[in-house]
This record gives sequence, C-alpha cells and structure tokens, in this order.
Amino acid sequence: MTTSMVTASVVAFLKTVPPFQFLPPAELDALARKISLEYFPRNTLILAAGSKAAESLYVVQKGGVKLTLRTEQGEQIVLDVRSEGEIFGLLSVLGGEIARLDVTSVEDTLCYTIPWPQVKLLISEHPEFAAYLLRTSVTRYMDHALSEIRTRTRLLGEGERLLYSLAVRDVARTPALLCPGATTVQAAAQRMKSADAGCIFVVADDGKAAGIVTDSDFAGKVIAQGMPLDAPVSRIMSTPVISVESSEPAFQALLSMLAHDIHHVLATDAGLPARVVTHNDLLLLQGKSPLNVARNIEQQQTLDDLANAQRATVELIPLLMREGAKGSHITRVVAEINDRIMVKILELAHQELGSAPVSYCWVTLGSEGRREQTFKTDQDNALIFADVTGPRAPVQQYFERLASFAQDALSRCGYPSCPGGFMASNPRWRQSVTEWSAEFNHWISEPVQRGVQNALIFFDMRPVTGDFSLFDKLCQQNHELLTTAGFFKSVLAHVSINHKPPLGFFRTFVVEHSGEHKNQLDLKLFGTWPIVNAARLFALDAGVEQTNTIDRLNALEAREYEDRALLNDLREAFEFLTVLRLERQLEQMASGQPISNYISPANLSNLHKSLLKEAFQTIARAQSVIERRFKTAVWAQLG
Repeated sequence: MTTSMVTASVVAFLKTVPPFQFLPPAELDALARKISLEYFPRNTLILAAGSKAAESLYVVQKGGVKLTLRTEQGEQIVLDVRSEGEIFGLLSVLGGEIARLDVTSVEDTLCYTIPWPQVKLLISEHPEFAAYLLRTSVTRYMDHALSEIRTRTRLLGEGERLLYSLAVRDVARTPALLCPGATTVQAAAQRMKSADAGCIFVVADDGKAAGIVTDSDFAGKVIAQGMPLDAPVSRIMSTPVISVESSEPAFQALLSMLAHDIHHVLATDAGLPARVVTHNDLLLLQGKSPLNVARNIEQQQTLDDLANAQRATVELIPLLMREGAKGSHITRVVAEINDRIMVKILELAHQELGSAPVSYCWVTLGSEGRREQTFKTDQDNALIFADVTGPRAPVQQYFERLASFAQDALSRCGYPSCPGGFMASNPRWRQSVTEWSAEFNHWISEPVQRGVQNALIFFDMRPVTGDFSLFDKLCQQNHELLTTAGFFKSVLAHVSINHKPPLGFFRTFVVEHSGEHKNQLDLKLFGTWPIVNAARLFALDAGVEQTNTIDRLNALEAREYEDRALLNDLREAFEFLTVLRLERQLEQMASGQPISNYISPANLSNLHKSLLKEAFQTIARAQSVIERRFKTAVWAQLG
C-alpha cells in the first residue's frame, strides 16, 4: 500500500516519540492511518475534571498543556506540564466514566489523537509499549504526590527529607574501587591503601560485582587466620554484594545498611559497579540543610575556616531546586547565608581592630540588598556611621581599615570585588548619616540620567548588622523627599525602561547576532532586571519600604496601587525567569563553563519558549504602564 505524505509525516514524528518508537515499522504505519490531528487555541480546556472521560490518547505535536487539580479550598495545583512529543489523557481513559484532571492548553497547540481501542490493542500486544505508558504517566503523578507530602509535612528533619528527595548518585561521590578475583590479597590491600578506600569490590568476567573486601576482612581472614599474601582476593571476599541503583532514592541505601548491618553499599549504573555509598555519606546530609549551613558559619573562628564553610552555600542551590523551592525562596536563603558570613567577618574584624569609635550600620546594595542573588555574587555594600562630634580623622581611619578588612575577607570567601566600586572600601560609599542624607537629597532633588542610573543600586539598600536606627533615619528622610519628587520619578522611569523585551514583531526572540553569545539572550538584562526596575519605581512612588521584588509587588497589590492582574503576572514572570537563570547557571557550573545569564532559546522546550514569551510580554505591559504614568517632556531631552 502506498504511504501518503500525511501518513509519512505522522510516522516520522512518532518515530521520535516513546513508546511509539518501540513499535515495528508496519504497525507504526498502520497506526498513523488511524490518527487524527486536533487544534486547541491557547487556554482551551481540553479535558475537564468530572466530565466525560477522554476517548483518545493525546500526543502533543506542537505547543503545550498543563494538567491541574482543584482542591476543596479552590486552590488550583499544577500537577504536570506536557510539551512537544509528550502524552496526556491516559489516566482519563483508564479511569472509566469521568476525567480526574483539568487539561488546558498553555499556548496554541496541535495534538495527534489516537482512539482508545487502538491504544488498548497496542498495550495488550506490546509489553514494552505498555510498561512505558504506565511508568511515565502514572509514576509522574505519584512522584508529585510524594513531593507534596514531603513539602507540606513537618515531621521530617531537613536531613531526612533529603534522604527521600535525593538520588543515590547525588550522595555517592567516591568511585567504586574494583579488582578481578585473581588479584592477590597483598595487591588488593596496596590498592586500597593508595586510594585511601575502606573497601574494594571484586568483579566477575561480566563486569558485575561478585564480592566485597573491607578492612575487617584483612584483619579477620588474613592476619588472624595466617592466610598467605599471594592468595587470590576472592578467597576473603564477602558475598553477596549489597547494591542499589544510582537512580534510587538515597533512603534505599540507608535501608540496605540497616537491614544488613553494613557500612558500605555499592551504587550501580544498569547493574555495573559505579560508586560506593558509605554510612558517613548519609550522615553528611545533615549538614546540607540551610539551617545547618548557617550554624556552621556562625561557629567558625578564622577566615580560612569561614571560607571553607561558605562553599556549602553553592551546594544548597541544587538541593533546594530538587526540593521544588521557588526561585525567590532560594535567593532569600542565599542572601541569609551571605548575611551570616558578613556578620561573622565584621566580628573577626572587631577582634583585630577593636570596637568602632562611633556606632555604624553595614548595609548591602543591589541584588543582595533585594535578597535576589543567584550564583554570581559580587560585593555590593556601604557603611553608614553616626555623626562625629569630636575629631573626625580617627573615625575615618578606623572605618577605612574596617572596610578594607571586609573587602579582603569577602574576596577570600569567594565574593569578588564590585567592578563599579560600590563597596564600603570606596570612601564615597562610607559616610556619616548626615552625608548620606545629603547624597540622597541630591539624587532626588537634582536628578540627572547618569546620576540616577548610578543611584539605582542604593534604592535597594538593606541593613545587615550594626545600628539599624541610622538606616531607619535615612529611609524616613527619603520617604518624605519622594512624596513630592515627580521630576526624579520621571527620570527614574525613563531609566527603568531602557531595556525592552527581546521579542520581534511576530513574537520571535531577538538574540545576539555575533560574538561570544551568538544566538543567545541575556535573561537578567532583558528579563529579571526590567521587572526589578518596574517594581522599584512603583514601590518608591507608593511609599513601599520593602526592597525584595516579590515583597514590593505583594505590598503594591495590598495597597491596590496597580492592576492586580499585572502585578500577579509580574510575580509569576519573575519567579519563572529566576528559576530559568538558576537552572542555566547550574548547567554552566556542571560543564565547567563561566557562569553567565545568557541562554539560547533554541535549546528550550516549546513550553519554556511559550512561558518565556509570556514573561517578556508581561514586561512590555509594565513598561507601557510606566510610560503612560511617568512620561514627561524631560524624556525628549534624556532620549
């Protein structure tokens, strides 16, 4: 039978989609002739919970859908999203008369629909096909349910929660030491000593582990029994080898240790030896929680020890992401750890320099001031000290030494100096409260574009330690100045929208055309930064004191400052862009690339592309609001 072009295109698509790729060519061709193509515009409710069950299995050809469940309290929980090449509707057709979930298109979507009788036939005749469908469609909901239970319960400690959420491969860092069974006892012992290993696995001809030899085996079977050193190591190995697959939860390794009263478990990849999990590896999980990292930092007494303790902060981010934490929650955790480090550095500084001659407040600026730092954390700080009534020189000298100590210490702890010089070690950003008042008064009362651009970082100022009343006094003055600062807000508005969303006329991404980041775009410059700017401007105009972007948007909504829908969309866009930045930077770290904010849209899934476009469109809406509300004749001069 001649295959039509339409059927050929369906077959070509299905060959790339599991489990259809497991089917024989002839059966795949026959299936393609029974498939229909349906179009669903954006926000179409394809399946409704409680309504008639689906009569077909859906395969997303273009676009994406979300699967949601509404609670008794009216909360809508997103259980999953499906994009190009993914399946939905299986639970509906398996469930009987009614659908259990709402399925909604998140963008214009095309789906291939396969009649249920045909799917049922494939399940009965092709075990591999059936196994894949059940594994991917059913366990995805189970995984989500377990994640919800872990997230909402408070019965488990942080370390115990990680035992359930992390895979064995995330815990086992030591490669398994291997040797053939014919290796002599002496050679095996020498290899263990050289590798500083507590055990060695004896492998058979098929590459799988046949036995394990530990330190106790050498003591109890060689020394105690007088076995010759040239005997094969297979004579002293213990069997069977207790192992778990690397993809299993770390808790499974702990259960194996408890059940067999052992301290080493072999982690395997597809049954072959890969790494070894020790009892100590599982104990170290207790140090992975943010609380324990913070406590560890507070216990350090030297800069070297503090620098070592700080490294655990980077390890927290992927763990928190696996736990399902929001991007804004992760950056708050990072900011909290950074604050603890700063406080400890100043404690060490006072031990060396003595007490400060007058009270002072150490403040952070920019993204750290907003509690929005990701992996890339420069030093952005300033110092406010009380007005001096006596000789000024000793006070200036002390704080110069304090700021210099802090800058060097932060560098040793992995925080590079700010390229723009926004640090307390710069005399301009180390001033008395009266001098700071004059500085802000100048920025607000006599704004110029360049000055406002430089001043943006200081309107995200946040106190970390010291005399907070100095900071509060400065904030109160700024609040009063801003109530009548229409000209300043107009200049600030012009600066705040100078980076337009990188979307073309047909909603295509505008990317770099050449250079190091060809075909990429900057998620911070064109994504999170415009939202930060909009939230800051609205907050200063409304008299909102918070500095964190999400907090500012929440406070603005509470005051009914702006359209609720826009504020909510800005929140969601900011959360999405933050997580996207974190995921990209994790990938860069894993591959040894320099950390940046650039991402290639071509490498994103269709669903992520759609969400990214929605985020950019939300930014465009916010910038239009800013232009309507704050645009004045001065913009023509600034442009």
